[in-house]
Amino acid sequence: MKLKPRLSAIAGLVPEGDTVADIGTDHAYIPVFLVKSGKVKRGVASDVRKGPLEKAREVIKRHRLEDRIETRLGDGLEVLKAGEADTIVVAGMGGVLIRNLFEAGKEALEGVKRLVLQPMNAQEVVREWLVKNGFEIVDETLARERERIYQVIAAQPGHQQTEDPFYYEIGRVLIEKNHPLLPDLLSSKEKEYKKIIAGLKISGKAGAAERLKEYERRLARLQGVMEACRMRAT
Repeated sequence: MKLKPRLSAIAGLVPEGDTVADIGTDHAYIPVFLVKSGKVKRGVASDVRKGPLEKAREVIKRHRLEDRIETRLGDGLEVLKAGEADTIVVAGMGGVLIRNLFEAGKEALEGVKRLVLQPMNAQEVVREWLVKNGFEIVDETLARERERIYQVIAAQPGHQQTEDPFYYEIGRVLIEKNHPLLPDLLSSKEKEYKKIIAGLKISGKAGAAERLKEYERRLARLQGVMEACRMRAT
């Protein structure tokens, strides 16, 4: 079974273990791949919608894994008991939604050994929540599909000092690893900052001047990292 780059990057950050729970599983490709490859023994595939869960059951049945991957209908972490899964995967959702799911389902996180998260946006919200709620970010990676770059974050229970807010937006691990796709991610973020700055310069709203200073500071910091990456590449 071959996964596309985004799902492959997610599966790559799942360690060997007993049970993986894929929250918002859609087609259950991740638990099927992990069980078939022998990386985990069992899987839980959940979704809040009946349609995607039925598709997941079809994929699981096609691979003859009904006895090893259980499907569950439910919202977020409510489908799990504390300590039931070694690894919890949450992928393809917005960062704010992921944070809200964790806030609502903190009990299910007790005993988990790793979280593997792929927020579609607001990655800074996810990183900040992890650091401030008893998790440390231990690995990160990037994947490209078509013109989009996806960020994948792995965390485990532990203590991590509150990060410089810059590292919530661009993961420190990605910078330390000098990931091959990092320059493209930084370039995309630079364009985003410049667009915001241009809008703030003509905005008459209250607080715009303060926000402008903040984004100019972020842009300068970002461009410093971009220059460091270029120097390491030469």
